[in-house]
Amino acid sequence: MNMPPAPIRWCAAALALAVALAATGCANQDDPDEDGLPRQLVWTTYGTGTSTYADVAAVADTITAHEGSPVRVITSDTAIGRLAPLREGPAHFSRTGDEYIYSFEGDEDFTTELWGPQDVRVVWAPVAPHGLLVADDSGIETLEDLRGADFPYITANPSVNDKLEAFLANAGLTWDDVNTVEVGYGEQPDALKNGLIDVLFQQVHGSSLYELESAFDVRWLELDDDPEAVRNVLEVSPSVELGEFEGAPGQEEGESDTGMFYAIPVVTYADTDPALVRHTIETMVDNFEHYEDSTATLPYWSADEVLTAPRQVPFHDGLVDFLEERGDWTPEADQLNQDLVERGERLRELWPQVAEQDDPRAAWPETKADVPRPDPHAAQESEGDGAGDSPGDGTGENDESDDAGENR
Repeated sequence: MNMPPAPIRWCAAALALAVALAATGCANQDDPDEDGLPRQLVWTTYGTGTSTYADVAAVADTITAHEGSPVRVITSDTAIGRLAPLREGPAHFSRTGDEYIYSFEGDEDFTTELWGPQDVRVVWAPVAPHGLLVADDSGIETLEDLRGADFPYITANPSVNDKLEAFLANAGLTWDDVNTVEVGYGEQPDALKNGLIDVLFQQVHGSSLYELESAFDVRWLELDDDPEAVRNVLEVSPSVELGEFEGAPGQEEGESDTGMFYAIPVVTYADTDPALVRHTIETMVDNFEHYEDSTATLPYWSADEVLTAPRQVPFHDGLVDFLEERGDWTPEADQLNQDLVERGERLRELWPQVAEQDDPRAAWPETKADVPRPDPHAAQESEGDGAGDSPGDGTGENDESDDAGENR
């Protein structure tokens, strides 16, 4: 499969950013208020029509209406497009896919001279269900039936492609067993409708999927929860858990299917003012009742549902302060957070010597192989039965294997 080189994708993302900022009037909006906080916040996320966007838009509208603080949303279907505004300054926060992990590690699209490992932090970590959707008359009944199918490969989106590969692995398949079709994340519904692809991957409650359901009958492909099949998933995508979801397009009332649950967090950079992060978190928590029913996935934004310990990327100091005050921050989580911060520091120390080499992508995995990778298992167990539990069937107990975040 031929992909454009990362610098070209970066230029495209930069152009899209410039257009977005011009259209929304978001540039240079950091004039502080009397408390020293920005008068207008800017978030980035996935494109309109996705459930991820719907979540962010509902939260943004609520903050704007109830706090009097305007929140602008910049959209992009690419990992670079979502994080570039965050790095360059116009955006304060981004709700991302796994690019927050890739950027922290300097992997995938971020293994370039322009990027490398980034000092990102998690601000809020709600989980969300994702799945593979097919037309009801497609003849594809199981994941094994995907052999030879027209299967999406999402443009400049390593996070989603990682999950697509994990779905294939659940059935013992690989990219070589399908006919890959490059398509934008938000273009998938139209591509399925027009017969360009046989299956799509999205967060299961996206508005575009309900529109698709109105055009023709659809259904979800079940993940196999056999232990070996689950191990195959986690070897490819260790950040996910398997779990049941309902209320999605193609499902009857009370019907459920097995999909992937994983964090789609709000992130920022480490040097973002902790007061701004804390204020944003408190605003989301204080106004939760005003937006929790706006989408099917916003209940996962509750302070009682979000992750309360880091996995592969450190929590921001502002989030740590909030969790400490709630009594949700454990010694195990604190130690893991410190270990992750130290890992990031070491990765960023090593990167300059790799960036100067002819082929950074080839050199980077070996260079960072000796950097200790913290094991989040103890911190995950310490979350117990309360806040931070992810929906699932228990199969995610090893969801942070020691190869998480590496190039795949």
